[in-house]
Amino acid sequence: MAFATEHDGNVAHCVDTLALRCEEAALNATVVREQMLYDGWLIRWAPAAAKRARSINVIAPPHRDLDEKLDFCKTVYARANLPLIFRLTSTGPDHGLDGQLQTRGFLHYGETRVMAMSMRTSPVAPVQATLRYEQTDPGSFADVTGVLRAYATGHVVEHRHRLSSIAVPCIRLIGRDDAGRHVAAGMAVVDGDVAGIFDVVVDENLRRRGYARQIMGRLLHAAHEAGARSAYLQVEYANTAARQLYASLGFSDRYMYWYRTHQHE
Repeated sequence: MAFATEHDGNVAHCVDTLALRCEEAALNATVVREQMLYDGWLIRWAPAAAKRARSINVIAPPHRDLDEKLDFCKTVYARANLPLIFRLTSTGPDHGLDGQLQTRGFLHYGETRVMAMSMRTSPVAPVQATLRYEQTDPGSFADVTGVLRAYATGHVVEHRHRLSSIAVPCIRLIGRDDAGRHVAAGMAVVDGDVAGIFDVVVDENLRRRGYARQIMGRLLHAAHEAGARSAYLQVEYANTAARQLYASLGFSDRYMYWYRTHQHE
């Protein structure tokens, strides 16, 4: 199950090493230009639709005073004209921060599950395709997913830059119907033996036709062939349909994350 034991003084903690590996890989898969490290916090302020690209991720224990750090971050996000958002995970490493932020008026929202699966053996064979699938470049992928999600032009441009900055191999698939229309897309980011599945999207008028299952199957097989032996994805807890689909493919909940901010979006 990929667990290890850490000792903090006389207290032993069980550490989910796969969860930590997935979290590291997810940060690598969502790298942005607008980021900096500050006392164990990875601060990101990209002009993105995705909150993970414009929030604070806690990656190491703190040493500075919390209110001093908050004052600094308020200035950073005000300069970027963005709300100050924290992305907090159940894996830590600063388990006390969530409560400290709550007492300072930061509101909890956006609870998300990170689901993972083993790919030591090859994933279930993809179902028969009813779309034509092709791999594409970062720019075209950002354009297609931008249309499918009705993104603003600025968010499409930022997404394009972010995809182009990923340092590890990516498998970007788009699916066309018989009329040549783009109706589905998805991406696998292969970070060594771990693959992250991102940006799975289907035309909202063409859902419940098996397109998401088709593209997931192809991404998982391609990632396995590229050397991945575990896969993970991020899905909002409230998205029951997607979670059921991913569970049927072999994924299960591994850890969770959520956001805290003073102003809901």
